Amino acid sequence: MTITKKIYWKAFWTSIIILSAYYLYRAILFRFYQEGIGQTFWDKQFLFIFHLLTAILPLALGPLQFWNWFRNRYTNWHRLLGKIYIVGSLLGGISAFILGVLQPYEGSIVPVVILSLLWLFMTTAAWVTIRNKNIKAHRLFMIRSYTLALTFVWLRILSDLVYKHNLLFFIKREEIKDTTYEWMSWVLPILLVELFISWIPSMKHKNNFR
Repeated sequence: MTITKKIYWKAFWTSIIILSAYYLYRAILFRFYQEGIGQTFWDKQFLFIFHLLTAILPLALGPLQFWNWFRNRYTNWHRLLGKIYIVGSLLGGISAFILGVLQPYEGSIVPVVILSLLWLFMTTAAWVTIRNKNIKAHRLFMIRSYTLALTFVWLRILSDLVYKHNLLFFIKREEIKDTTYEWMSWVLPILLVELFISWIPSMKHKNNFR
């Protein structure tokens, strides 16, 4: 890897870590101190806390798992942390699915439910492919899984762009804006990832068979 690429990837992961920490702080502040999580422990309180605790695991472990230096030198730790990542993602995806079904905002139900199901599928696929020793496919599914795990970051970036910088100025109804950027928060990142890890490489691939 060239020096330029190393600088690029360090800047990329530094940005991801800083943005994740910042928006995680804001999410906790909003959910637990501003909007609230329900009047009783079982009135979504358990689900919100459970989702937060389980989703933090893959969020924190992602950069470490993608770090080549760590993965190559500490293989056993990489495997152990990978299992923790998968368990956290599966539990986080299940709790996100339940919260999506139970939430009061009708326009948010479908995007959250589909997001949670995709996150569960990509994480399960990552586990199945590594069990089958298909390292290339495992890496690609892990990239997709982590992209979806970061949806809460993309969601809040888009929220700021929409309400502070008038990104969706052509949409007048606030509930339509909310639904639109909730769809965009995971559809756009996963499409961008597919562009670089699947579609462009497929276009460059030459078939040697005649």
